[in-house]
Amino acid sequence: MFPIIVIGSFAQVIKFSFLRPDGFISSTLGSNHWLPSIVITQLTWMMGMIYHASIDMIALLAAIAMSHYTVKEYDREFKGGAIAGGFAFFVLSCRPLDNGGFTYDHYLMANGMFIAIIIGYLSGRILLKFNNSYKNGKKRSIILALTLIAIGCAILNLGFGLLENLQLPTYISSYVTSHSSSQSLGYVLGMGFLTNALAWIAMGGPFIEHPTFTDTASWANLQHALQTHSAYNATYPFTSTTLFHSYANFRGSGVTLALIIAIFIFSKRKDYRTVCKWSIFPAIFNNHYPMMLGIPILYNPIYFIPFVLAPLVNIGIAAIFMIMNLVPAAVYPVPLGTPGPLIAFIGTGGNWGALLLGTGLIILDVFIYLPFVKIADNLKSKAGEM
Repeated sequence: MFPIIVIGSFAQVIKFSFLRPDGFISSTLGSNHWLPSIVITQLTWMMGMIYHASIDMIALLAAIAMSHYTVKEYDREFKGGAIAGGFAFFVLSCRPLDNGGFTYDHYLMANGMFIAIIIGYLSGRILLKFNNSYKNGKKRSIILALTLIAIGCAILNLGFGLLENLQLPTYISSYVTSHSSSQSLGYVLGMGFLTNALAWIAMGGPFIEHPTFTDTASWANLQHALQTHSAYNATYPFTSTTLFHSYANFRGSGVTLALIIAIFIFSKRKDYRTVCKWSIFPAIFNNHYPMMLGIPILYNPIYFIPFVLAPLVNIGIAAIFMIMNLVPAAVYPVPLGTPGPLIAFIGTGGNWGALLLGTGLIILDVFIYLPFVKIADNLKSKAGEM
């Protein structure tokens, strides 16, 4: 999956940072003014297709891979294990339309890897069960296995649809916000931890979306800055925009750019260094997908602690600096794909203290990752040559 995700990540960065009018590179270079519009349109379309066929289908790819390797692990002679996982996940993610057609659950395809891995494994085991069993001296048909898989996933699909209609996430969100302020430091730390913990198992968390500045807090902060000509003393200094997106996940989930730097400086593992070479370009523009699957960080207990700890440390330190009025809140909109430390710099209206703080935090994050990189190196050296 790694080569596909690398290609998709490059396409995502090019589309959002280089081609979109609100992207960092296009805003900085003004490429939308000197490149022919037809060129930008066609390139955007091409990069979008590659991105949607890779990263936006990551859960489907995971289901296919898991089913394939499950079958291969137990029966190396059996062919076609990948079909079961792909078929199962297609049935699970299919959604009917009012006009009689159908579409696929985009959120599940892009953020449902945890579910996809389970579905892929179970599909592979069911396929093996039927392939290795006999009735009246005859081998059971694989069609029966696929039928059972289809019915099971269709029932799960109906269950997911029922949960969606009940709007449980909305009720849960309303309950949480009614019992705690969404503009408090504790709330940002808690939801920040949850977002990265879920990212570690390839699921979307509460802070996964890019800030839109349509929420009440962001709008109030922006109005304050425009009226006072200063980002200091913002109405709501502690929000997902001012802390989490500006200082915690401002280089991809879990501050993966810090892990890349730590590996380049301290690791001797050739496989890690190869992954980092392919991952550094997307990581600069806040895309973490190659590192998540290449190292991998996903489901890797060695990297869980620094993956969730580094962003929380960043939030805490940034909050202290804001309380002491050493840096203002990041209240201004930032172009898509803005490289890490520049997010806080641009978001604060060009405050050099915010730039230095962001740079200092990534250096600190490198040292947070360092002992875990060493642990991974030691485990590899015990298992064999690096």
